[in-house]
Amino acid sequence: MKQFFTLILLLGFGISSAQQKKEIPKETLEAIKTDIWIPFMESYAQLDSDMLKSVHSSDIVRVTIDQNEVRTGEPYLDYFGAFLDQTKEQGGKLAIAFAISSTAIDESGKIAYQTGYYRFGAARDANSEFKTRGYGRFNVGLRLANNGWKIWLDSDKRVDITADEFNGQEIVYELDPVD
Repeated sequence: MKQFFTLILLLGFGISSAQQKKEIPKETLEAIKTDIWIPFMESYAQLDSDMLKSVHSSDIVRVTIDQNEVRTGEPYLDYFGAFLDQTKEQGGKLAIAFAISSTAIDESGKIAYQTGYYRFGAARDANSEFKTRGYGRFNVGLRLANNGWKIWLDSDKRVDITADEFNGQEIVYELDPVD
């Protein structure tokens, strides 16, 4: 029985390793960058909660792994938007950047899944310098709708990585570098 299991395991490994990594069309990656990542970063830089909400679907599922928490829909979007609104009221500044590790897409080209890291930066007020406050690992499910790509699944977890590890990813999106 053990030999049979080993044979099945080896055959399965051989089949999966023979498959080639699917090439993601550059147009798709560019559309996701334009529809999701640039406005996401701009929403932080401009402290614009409406822009932040606009990159998410109304049926968003948000998983905060470190807190064992799942939030959904409009209540989550209002909660997330309030974070930017409160920062704006207090005179603070925020920045976020993304490093994409992997992208998968379905056959229709309308569902995508990306993994990567984010770098969060903040300043207490207009006179303070931005400082990196931490890094996280994220996973997002994306869906193509009539008005572009939207995030419908978002999960993250804080991680300890270095700036070099973040910047060493193949795809890095940032508006202005943060130390």
